[in-house]
Amino acid sequence: MPLATQPRHLPAQLDFLIVCDQLKAVTRTTHLHDGSRLENSAEHSWHLALMAMTLAEYAPGGTDLSQVIRLLLVHDLVEIGAGDTHFDTDTAQLTAQATAEAQAARQLFGLLPADQAQEFLAIWEEFEAQATPEARFARALDALHPMLLTWGQAGRVGVGCQDRYPELTVKRVLQLKEKYLAEFPALWQAAQDIMAQAEMAGVVLQE
Repeated sequence: MPLATQPRHLPAQLDFLIVCDQLKAVTRTTHLHDGSRLENSAEHSWHLALMAMTLAEYAPGGTDLSQVIRLLLVHDLVEIGAGDTHFDTDTAQLTAQATAEAQAARQLFGLLPADQAQEFLAIWEEFEAQATPEARFARALDALHPMLLTWGQAGRVGVGCQDRYPELTVKRVLQLKEKYLAEFPALWQAAQDIMAQAEMAGVVLQE
C-alpha cells in the first residue's frame, strides 16, 4: 500500500509495537523452569496468557477470559520503562516502583492514537486496581507463575534458589501469595502443594 494511502493511525501503532519489542530485553528475577537462565518479561506475559486459557475453569463463573488475557498481556508492558521488581520487596521500593510504572504507562500508551491509548491505559489500571473478577484472577495467575517455574515438579529446578533468596522459606512465600490466591481454592491448594513438595525435595526450608 502506498504510504500516502496508509490509515492515519497505522504509523503510530507500528511505532508502539516496535517499542513493545523492548519487553523481550527486560530481565525478571525468576529463572526458566530448567534453571538455565532468567526469563524475560515478554516470555512471562506469554506464559501467563497461556495459563489463563489452560486454567480458565478455576475462574469464577461469568469471568470474561478474553479480558483476563488482555490484562495479562498489557500489565507488564510498563516494565519497558520501569523495570521489574522482586515480589518480596519492601514498601518503600514498591511505592517507588508504582510511581515509575504509572509514568511509564502514560509514556508508552501515549504513543498510540488517543482512543487506543485510553483503552490500553484502562486495561493497565484495571489490573492495578484489582476491583474486577478478571483482574483478581489475572493477579492470581501472576502470583502462581513464578512458584510453578521455581518449585514445580517437586522443586527440582529450585535448587540454588535457597542460596539466592534464603529469606524465601515455605512460610514466607505462602504468606506473600495467600492474598492473591486464596480467592481461588484450586490455585491456592496448588500453590501449597508446590511448596510442600519442594520442601520434601530439600530445596526450600519450612521456616
